[in-house]
Amino acid sequence: MSKSTGGQMLTQLQIRVLLGLSVFVFSLTGCSSTSDIEYGSDAANDPPDSYEQSDEQAQDEADAYLDQQRSEDFAAAGWRCTWDPTMNDNWHDDYVCSNGTSYDRPNLLPGDSFVERWEIDAAAADYEVSLNR
Repeated sequence: MSKSTGGQMLTQLQIRVLLGLSVFVFSLTGCSSTSDIEYGSDAANDPPDSYEQSDEQAQDEADAYLDQQRSEDFAAAGWRCTWDPTMNDNWHDDYVCSNGTSYDRPNLLPGDSFVERWEIDAAAADYEVSLNR
């Protein structure tokens, strides 16, 4: 009796899995992306007729947006120093500081022949504070 019950349970589980997969597959068949425009045709890349903008206008808008974003980002933050290794075997200049328009690559801890990473990080943080005073 227990064998037939186990066999029925397995069959019922298989049926449930098949039904679940069938529902999933049928739900995906309604999602198609067809278009009257052929791939690669010029019409696929054309903007709508109601909107016309010259390349110069688009570039001017993009430049204005980027300039505004840069000035807003850095106006609030001031100078920021970030780790930017130069790969020149001189760890003294592995930080670069910027306020968005100007850049400075300080020579940190010039008198030390060896420092650990936390020391150069602290020196860069101190330098950043001095720039923002």
